[in-house]
Amino acid sequence: MEVRVLACPHCAAKISSNAKVCEYCGYEYMISSFSSLLKIGRQDINKYVAAYSDALKTNPNDPSLNRSAGICFMSLGIYDKALACFERQIDSNPEGSFAYYVSAMCLLNGKSAFITEKKKIDKAIEYLKAAIVIEEKGIYHYLMAYFKYDYYKRKFLKIEPDYNYHLSAAHSFGVSTEDILDLFNLLKVEVPKGFLETA
Repeated sequence: MEVRVLACPHCAAKISSNAKVCEYCGYEYMISSFSSLLKIGRQDINKYVAAYSDALKTNPNDPSLNRSAGICFMSLGIYDKALACFERQIDSNPEGSFAYYVSAMCLLNGKSAFITEKKKIDKAIEYLKAAIVIEEKGIYHYLMAYFKYDYYKRKFLKIEPDYNYHLSAAHSFGVSTEDILDLFNLLKVEVPKGFLETA
């Protein structure tokens, strides 16, 4: 069952049947990726959050609504609400890798892995392992490398496989410099020294 909001979150026009883009303003109804937000200003993101929050009151387990709301909350830095949305998405669609990946990012709360408590790092690593099992993507390994480097390597703690394994895997599965920069922009942390040289 695919549930949609009843009015365009951007201009409030009535939504026609199965359209994905508003015929009046040209904006997407459902935000499906972070790149979808590039066209939308911060004020408009708040409109989307309000529309999705209303729709989630009657359809709290809809994976598309949770994904869209989670992306919006995360872009606004409201990590606890974003994480709740992504975890509901996991509950209703455990075969999708994206929700595990972004849930791992949310656990950092916009801070570096180095200063994040260990139980959150361990949970983030669990989420990333699940994402990688479902769908091996270079960017998933790259995020795993960051967690293992910033939390474990910088604190002189051992973990196997280490961050170098995941950097290598990221490159074998393919990851672009643009993807890496986008990832660290979403994390709101600097790219660790030497991480871009391996891209």
